[in-house]
Amino acid sequence: MDNLYMKGELLQIHTKNSEIFEGRFYSITKDKSKISLYDVKEKSEGFENEGVCHYYNSEVTDIVKLKEPNEQIYLKITQKECEDIIKVSKKYIFINQVDAQFHGACKDLNDYNYIAVSNDGAGMGRKCQMPFLVMATPHQIYIFDIQVMQYHAFTAGLRKILESDSPKKIVHDCRKLSDCLSHKHNVKLASVFDTQVGDIIIRKNKSGHLPKNLKSLSECLNTYLGLKLNTIEEKLDIVECNKRPLTVEIKETLSKNIAYLHRLSEAINDELLLPFVRGVEFFIDNIRSCDDFKAWELCGKHNQLPKEFKSAIEY
Repeated sequence: MDNLYMKGELLQIHTKNSEIFEGRFYSITKDKSKISLYDVKEKSEGFENEGVCHYYNSEVTDIVKLKEPNEQIYLKITQKECEDIIKVSKKYIFINQVDAQFHGACKDLNDYNYIAVSNDGAGMGRKCQMPFLVMATPHQIYIFDIQVMQYHAFTAGLRKILESDSPKKIVHDCRKLSDCLSHKHNVKLASVFDTQVGDIIIRKNKSGHLPKNLKSLSECLNTYLGLKLNTIEEKLDIVECNKRPLTVEIKETLSKNIAYLHRLSEAINDELLLPFVRGVEFFIDNIRSCDDFKAWELCGKHNQLPKEFKSAIEY
């Protein structure tokens, strides 16, 4: 253990028992006798450990720094989940007038606690009006043609949805969307679950410091769901987006880009709650796993935080 490592750096540990473990660097003792990793995977057995694992100098034969993988090639969701999401993306509804279908879509969106809202169409922020607004429930995607409906789309129902506490809006990087809605459409976006912010907090919790670079939606889908980096198309042709009628290709891309947001928000929320879940599990077992004497001692210290709690909730 001659070298020091950066927190979060990907390492591979070889042991005297011919075991190979891959994980991210967490800490190393001052005398370098013990190194700790998180997000550990055992190569031969294929198991994963989300907690912090410790390896001692006496059992380690080699430590190898690994290059970051450019792309994960395995799904972290089931194949059925993926297929169901793709099915939803293919049955989008395109709306370009305030009619019964428009009001039906607004009612459907309002019936959910969480809806997805795409930032496609707001890439320029306040510099131009958005050509469309894409919103989705877990089961239905709606593409609203704002360029055609203009302010009527917002006064007829979209403003209420976007400004209300419920439903909560799932967005990946809501900054330009919020800016465009406010300055070009007089809509104050509220009650947002931002998956990019969630990723920032998760990476900060794991590494101990805020990340310098932010992850795109494609990168987050790759990290949390295991999807290929080219699953969605984040760079849309501005000219094509403003042409009318809107092409089928653009509509399909818009639908595909928002389709995974619900599942991504669930994965990120689970990750954010992980320390809490581990803390509760620790409390459940803290006293009941002890012998009578130790249990009696701990009951007398119920107002003190157990010493082991900190390591129990760490990534």
